[in-house]
Amino acid sequence: MITGLINKIHANGAVGAVIPFARVDDLKNDMLDLKGGEYHPAWLDRMVTHTTAAENRFLPPELNFEPRSLITILMPGSKVILKFRFQEMVFDCVVPPHYTNWEANNNRALQYISDYLTPLGFSAVMALTLPQKLLAVHSGLAKYGRNNICYNEDFGSHMQIMTYISDMPCEDSVWLPLSRLEQCDKCRACIIACPTGAIDVNRRLINSDRCITFVDELPGEFPDWLALDAHNSIIGCTKCQDKCPANSKNNDNVTVGAKFTEKETLEILEHASNMRYSDKLAAKLKKTGISQEYIDLFPRNLAVLMLSKGRQ
Repeated sequence: MITGLINKIHANGAVGAVIPFARVDDLKNDMLDLKGGEYHPAWLDRMVTHTTAAENRFLPPELNFEPRSLITILMPGSKVILKFRFQEMVFDCVVPPHYTNWEANNNRALQYISDYLTPLGFSAVMALTLPQKLLAVHSGLAKYGRNNICYNEDFGSHMQIMTYISDMPCEDSVWLPLSRLEQCDKCRACIIACPTGAIDVNRRLINSDRCITFVDELPGEFPDWLALDAHNSIIGCTKCQDKCPANSKNNDNVTVGAKFTEKETLEILEHASNMRYSDKLAAKLKKTGISQEYIDLFPRNLAVLMLSKGRQ
């Protein structure tokens, strides 16, 4: 039964693993171990609390069965280029792979998982708040890079990780120790590439408070320490991934997405939180597959990215 599900996942262009639900206890211990390390940011405290709370806050409220297994899936993705025309220039703005169509891809994977499980009398639901990178590495589907990003042998870091809880029985599975790519031991590519010094050779975790991705996803003004020319994506950052040797065969995996006219670009730049986009532009933004929480940051992020590119 498990082999059949893994084959179903492969047939849909992804890779997957099924793990006993009891491994949640190991994930809790992993999180507590990270918190006990030399450095941990505030977001890690929140994630540790969510994962380790006695009432199992990570369980979806709609769960109506006894959980017996975890299904983790790695789906390949590509960077997307959004094009914005403004003042007789076209600005190519990168969207890293994990931001595009994440919700749609989760729903699609859940659908084909359910199509397989339902005739067998089992169910599955999304598990959105479990530490998915830890699951991917323990299951053998990925390894960590020095930059705390997960890498799959075929997809590199150009992928999305998705996890589901099921009542399908699973008594045993591969559960590997947490590991990092072997080449990281001698490689310093990501350390050199990071424009803010967020990756420290002496730390297990990156300094997320200095990571562009972390501040890029939060509303409000950018911190003073973030240099203008450090911005490189309309959301997130790809600097360390672009220079990573483990991505050498994936760096050309780029697709062109939406193209915005001068009028549409200006509407985005002038947009305020209490305003509504025109119907046509709202539909185009939705079609990018980027979640609304990040679309809401486009006016700020696009403005600073265009200013940075205009000075190059």
